[in-house]
Amino acid sequence: MTLSVHLIPVYLSALLLGLMSLVCAACLWTANWAAVRQAPNRAHLLFGGAIACLGLWLISFPVIDGVRVHFLGMTALTLILGWRFAILAGSAAVLAHTLAIGQPAISVPAAWLLTVAVPATVSRWLVYQLRNTRAQNLFIYMLGAGFGGGALSSLAATLSAVALLWVSGQQALVTLALENWPAALLLLFPEGFINGMVITALTVFYPDLVKTFDDEHYFSG
Repeated sequence: MTLSVHLIPVYLSALLLGLMSLVCAACLWTANWAAVRQAPNRAHLLFGGAIACLGLWLISFPVIDGVRVHFLGMTALTLILGWRFAILAGSAAVLAHTLAIGQPAISVPAAWLLTVAVPATVSRWLVYQLRNTRAQNLFIYMLGAGFGGGALSSLAATLSAVALLWVSGQQALVTLALENWPAALLLLFPEGFINGMVITALTVFYPDLVKTFDDEHYFSG
């Protein structure tokens, strides 16, 4: 999701920039780079995932003045790479996307929050919740984490955008968004389908590439 730069106050963009910098620095420091060096496929997934997200985000459309939406794909990226590498790949894609659409650099932090941080965090949280359940079935992961994670992350990003507009003092846009809330629901199924399809295909044919998939847990049911 992309918000025009005039919708977000400078002080709020600065705060989000600080948050983005801290999170990305922590991910860079704590990510398992040794695993990437030992398995070239992981590096291919890292760079390929960033490019795939960039291509997906370039297909966007306006919903209200100054707000453009697009499919996220961050659920699949998070389940494949893990939270830290998904944040890093998504951050690189956000920077490239901002340059590609001609937005000023100051708009990056808000786009990063809505397009990368929130969806990736929600998706990883859902994986933890599903793993803690007693249900040990492959479809719990594919449908729950893949399809369900995609739909839930889209909803979370939308709610976060409304909250960000409210904090920014854009009451007219908040009211307009709330009046047209059914439009947001139209994105949930296709977002879930895209992520669920990718995760299902990789889990079935290349389970070793999906970092968050625990075959001992899900195949024991």
